[in-house]
This record gives sequence, C-alpha cells and structure tokens, in this order.
Amino acid sequence: MSITGKTTVCVLLGDPVAHSASPRMQNAAFAALGLDWVYIPWAVRPKALPEALGALRGIENFGGANVTIPHKEAALEAMDELNSEALSIGAVNTIVPREGVLVGHNTDGEGFVTSLREEAGEDPRGKRVGLVGTGGGAKAVAYALARAAVAELCLFSRSEDRARSVLSHLRNLSRNIEVLALGLQQIQPDRLRRMDILINATPVGMEPSDPPLFDYGVLPDHLLVCDLIYRPPETPLLASARMRGCRILNGAGMLLYQGVRAFELWTGQKAPVLAMRQALTRGGEEALTGSGIGPV
Repeated sequence: MSITGKTTVCVLLGDPVAHSASPRMQNAAFAALGLDWVYIPWAVRPKALPEALGALRGIENFGGANVTIPHKEAALEAMDELNSEALSIGAVNTIVPREGVLVGHNTDGEGFVTSLREEAGEDPRGKRVGLVGTGGGAKAVAYALARAAVAELCLFSRSEDRARSVLSHLRNLSRNIEVLALGLQQIQPDRLRRMDILINATPVGMEPSDPPLFDYGVLPDHLLVCDLIYRPPETPLLASARMRGCRILNGAGMLLYQGVRAFELWTGQKAPVLAMRQALTRGGEEALTGSGIGPV
C-alpha cells in the first residue's frame, strides 16, 4: 500500500479501536478495486468526539468514517444531515461527507438482516423474534427487523423503561407487527418455545467472566440463536445453543455486511464482498459460510 497526499482517507472513530477488524476488511476492499484509499482506526475519547468530527469537515481527502462504541448515539447530534435509518434508530455508525457536510447513516441493522438471510438462510418475514438489549446496536437491529416485516418482536432488557421507549418508537414505524417490552427475567421456556429467532444485542459474552443473561439450559432446539458479538466467535450463549441442537449465528456476518454497505456509500462502487470476507477469515474470524456458523 502506497499512501500519498492524494490518498483518500477513511477512519474508524471509537474508544477502544485496537480490536476492530474493520481496517483489515476495508483496506482489502480498496485494494481489490485498485482504489487509492486507506482506512485507519482513530481512538477518540468521548469528550473529544465533537472536535474530531469538526476537523473532518475541513479535510479535503476525507472519504468517510465508521463510528463504533461508545460514540454511535453521540455522533447523531453532531451530523449536519441524517438519512432515515439513522434518524429512526437514533444512532450513527457510518458518516459520508458531501462537500463539507457530514451525513449520518446507520448500516448495522441492514448488515444484520443481510447476514440472517445470506449466512443463516433465514428470512425474518413473519417470524417471531426475541431481541435482548436496548442499546444502539439493538435499536438498529429492531428497526431493520420491523422493516423486514417480522410478525412479533419481544424486547428483553434489564431496564423495562428503555425497552418500552424502543417499543413505542417501533410501533410508530410499523403497525403490522406485535411488539412487547419485557424484563430479562421473562425469558422463560414457554416464551422461548413460541419464538423462531433469539438475538443477543448486548456485550454480555465478550468476557469469560460475564454472567449469563438467563438460563441457557432452557433453549429449545428449534431456535436460531444469534449473537452480535464476533469475538469470541462462539460466546457462552452460542456454545450452549449449539449443544442443545439450535442453529447459531455470530456477529461476523453482520460485521461484513454493514461494512459492505458503508463501502458502497463512501465510494459509489459495488463492494468486493469476497475480498472483504476473505480478509476477515484470514484474520481469524469465524468462516462466513453456511447456516451453522456460530459487528464495527
């Protein structure tokens, strides 16, 4: 890779960012299409985010940015414009510059639903889904599932108030789905048996010491169990689900497809999905093929 004064620069804004697989994936995509672009991680403390975003407006060779934890919701307030997904979700994960104007997008939910279809072979339309979490990632997934016309969406959260807030917003988006706001203690065998898909959209499972979200021993074997976490590739939830005969899906596919959409927004070109997939696989992520596997 040769970087010159003409190289277009994309950045990842987060804290921390050292763990991210996005630079490897996006740089492989730029190389595959012969673009003079580069993607680098920028560790930005929360207090410095407004200054960092302000500086981007004046950089002529700035090509775009991704936004990750903990900045997705804060970045929303700093955008000049928002697309409908970001506005509805209340969080930004992709920034596209347009002549000094920063436009906020959110590709997380679209990335998850594409992964669900392409990696797990599961069309969410008409399905009954349980979603654990109410943070930025959870809201993006909930919005995308509502757009995909699921029949029922149960939101499970430690804070039922937050779950009810998300529920109210989703009901305004779609009157055709049943949405419930429930506490974690309500993840019970009878309710799980009525579901088709269960999704963890919390960070629980990233560390070996994390306590379980609920009793994983009650998972019925017909469920597709998903986790937005991609490292480790098999969280305790997914390991328990696999042992109980469930199909499982980790967050590597979501990482891939949200990045695919971001690449296309920045460059205006069709993303080289195979090159991006191979870059993730070479980096030690779970292979992104088949319904048995298992975001920035």
